[in-house]
Amino acid sequence: MRAASLPVTLLYGIGEMPVTISMVLFGLFTLFFYNTVMGLPASLVGFAVAGGLVLDAFLDPYIGYRSDVGRHWLGRRHSFMLPAGIVLGPCFFLLFSPPRSLSQTGLFLWLLAFWIAVRVTGALYRIPYLSLGAELSSDYDKRTIIFAIRALFGLVGALAAAGFSFLVFTKSSGADAKLNYASYPRMGLLFGLLMSLTAVLSTLGTLRHRHAGVTDRNPQPAGHFFAGFALAMRNATFRSVWFYFVVFFLAVVLNASLAIQYFTWYAKIHAGAALSQIQAGFYVGALAGVFLWMALAKRTEKRTLSIAATLGTATLLCAATWLVGDGRLFGTGNALPLIVGHFIAGVIASAVWVIPASMVADVADEDEFHTGQRREGMYFGILNLGEKVSSGGALVLAGLLLSFFGRLAPAAAPQAPAAAAYIGLSYGLVPGVLLVAATLMILPYRLNRGSLQAIQVQLAERRIAEKK
Repeated sequence: MRAASLPVTLLYGIGEMPVTISMVLFGLFTLFFYNTVMGLPASLVGFAVAGGLVLDAFLDPYIGYRSDVGRHWLGRRHSFMLPAGIVLGPCFFLLFSPPRSLSQTGLFLWLLAFWIAVRVTGALYRIPYLSLGAELSSDYDKRTIIFAIRALFGLVGALAAAGFSFLVFTKSSGADAKLNYASYPRMGLLFGLLMSLTAVLSTLGTLRHRHAGVTDRNPQPAGHFFAGFALAMRNATFRSVWFYFVVFFLAVVLNASLAIQYFTWYAKIHAGAALSQIQAGFYVGALAGVFLWMALAKRTEKRTLSIAATLGTATLLCAATWLVGDGRLFGTGNALPLIVGHFIAGVIASAVWVIPASMVADVADEDEFHTGQRREGMYFGILNLGEKVSSGGALVLAGLLLSFFGRLAPAAAPQAPAAAAYIGLSYGLVPGVLLVAATLMILPYRLNRGSLQAIQVQLAERRIAEKK
């Protein structure tokens, strides 16, 4: 039975930090920097960002496939991770270091080029990295621990990016530091170095497992990508995880994208300190939640944990509509219930960073049993594709809800009570209903400790027979 040591598991977990650091900093600064600081129209920024995301999303399964079928002395995962990890940091630095002399067209092309470079480089690193995590252990419970530790480091990276990025900014002539161009290349350099260093450290730290999961069978030729993609989606066990994951992400991203509107017009929380405490409560809860899910996973099946986490999150989101607002139990302007609620939500929702990836690792064993191929890369590539599709869909749905149901007048200060009520429903109840739908998606998932162990025993017998 394959099993990585604790030091290797920790070094693997560190490799999630480049991913979450880049995600947080992209969200915080890309639009603001290129639009407000550099003067590029927001529509052009949006077009460039959307183009990069679309290309990245559809490359993910192919990158996973290539890392499945590759054979290299450095390892089929590490041969992607090492060069991509080295290049990721410089690309991130260049994204936030456009020459100030560029024309508007030149600035747009710079953004488009290096945004795509960062997204593609990040995918070349992340998909094989996720696939490697599935190969570090064949134990049902240890797989969950591996992905839980990965989630823990990812959350640390997210907190570091959100908390320390603003320390890089220094005031210039009394102006707002965020408007100072010189701060952005400095931020890009610092966090770019951190991203590449952690990526390389994780890659080298897991190098002894570079041939984990490789079988003696001949890999599928490159032309079989589309057939392999279709075969993966025909796997009923994987489909249940994929649809569950997609709908779960659709719900939570929709909720997050409407947060400012909810706090401003429905809960009527305006103080910056209170809003920071609410957001911090979620991340602190998520850190605690990782340890909770690791403990529960030792005695509970993964499907049961997924259902509990999803319904628990749905309940909290509905409570945000039913218990907060004018005439509700907690009223408006009261930050404490929201801080506590976000902490609890972080504890519960952090399961999505732990459980689905562990499930996909188990699906890879089932898939090998039926097809004779190890295809973690393909499965994680398709899972990543689903995450990006759901994130984009959530943003579109949020815009539709605000346009057709929110009834918000542009630039209006006091919003009509009807508008506030619709925002409350869109923020809490609608995502809550989606999460109930996600629960239905995971019900067909049937792999458990017993069935996986039986599959692995038969796989081991088959491999021994093939070597004779």
